[in-house]
Amino acid sequence: MGTTITKRAARFSAIGAATTAALLLAGCASGTGGDSGSGDAETFDLTWTSYTTPEGYYSMAMDEWISIVEEETDGRVNIEPFYMGSLCATLDGLACAKDGRADIAYTSPAFHPAEFPLANVVTVPFVAKDPVAQTATQQELYNTNADYAAEFDKQGVHALYFAPVTTSILGAKQEISSYEGLEGLSVRGTARMLKALEIGGANPSAIAVSEIYESIENGVISAWSSTGLESAVTEWNLGEVTKYMIDTQSGSFINVMAVINKDVWDTLPADIQKIMNDASAKVWGGLSGEYLDAIFDATCDKVDQQGVKLSTWSDAEAQKWADAVGDTLVNDWRVEAKSAGASDEQIDAFYADYLQKLEVASADSDYVPPVEYCLNRG
Repeated sequence: MGTTITKRAARFSAIGAATTAALLLAGCASGTGGDSGSGDAETFDLTWTSYTTPEGYYSMAMDEWISIVEEETDGRVNIEPFYMGSLCATLDGLACAKDGRADIAYTSPAFHPAEFPLANVVTVPFVAKDPVAQTATQQELYNTNADYAAEFDKQGVHALYFAPVTTSILGAKQEISSYEGLEGLSVRGTARMLKALEIGGANPSAIAVSEIYESIENGVISAWSSTGLESAVTEWNLGEVTKYMIDTQSGSFINVMAVINKDVWDTLPADIQKIMNDASAKVWGGLSGEYLDAIFDATCDKVDQQGVKLSTWSDAEAQKWADAVGDTLVNDWRVEAKSAGASDEQIDAFYADYLQKLEVASADSDYVPPVEYCLNRG
């Protein structure tokens, strides 16, 4: 376990715990630990590596989770977060959690397709239109699908929670109101959205989200994709350089997960494991209703401040892109999963389970995409 060097300062924003609690969605991870009581004075100093900025909603919610755990354990657990890759680089988060350089890490299946061939299904756009439902599906799969859970065990990590990235939007210097508008567009993308954009006739580039602003300013690209509205305007201020943001209805394209070293998790007493599970339920289990409204209201305010013009493609235009992509990206995922060692039977059974659980979760969700929310707010 990592040793805490400095205690982080309390720095929760005015948005407050209720708002940060709403940002993300995850269920309670299951687990049984060593000692079940809290009678001894054993303490656990843990480190958490994150690639997100301190101001981002993921970090704010992470801080709230840490605060709950530290308070509920009466100081038996202390967690030091490291932001913006200051402890481990973005793509090294999983390795750091495995080898002990960090105890907990923010990462994504998209960063490690070979290690998480089944979990990487979340990178296939046009399948899940509701990121909240998709995240609930990931948690349910972790709890009930043996092949899915085995991927985490094989990597020596335990999933603390899964967190959604809201639906991908398209940011541009000019209005793009139709599928045909992608033709020849120089656009930033990531994961499988790169190929989706290429299929649509665009010229995609794999550029880090932190480099979008400068790349737009310098004319390297004229548009960006594969980023949610909240992150775009509140974290990266992209409305300052791209005044048009469009929901193309391509849906979810990635998600985030927090993983803890499996040996560390198994070492924690059962009561501490339960406190962590409860913290996940409290902080990430309320992405609906007034909590979601609070987050989106702050996002809409930023949209107004940056002078962004929002729009949503019609169902007909969105379907043109979906039809052009067809099964290409799903089949790419299947090939990659098989190359990573999954059998055809495992892949077929898993994908059927994924779609069934996604359908149930979608029916239970009241998620409204942020662009639609802001437009309806007026």
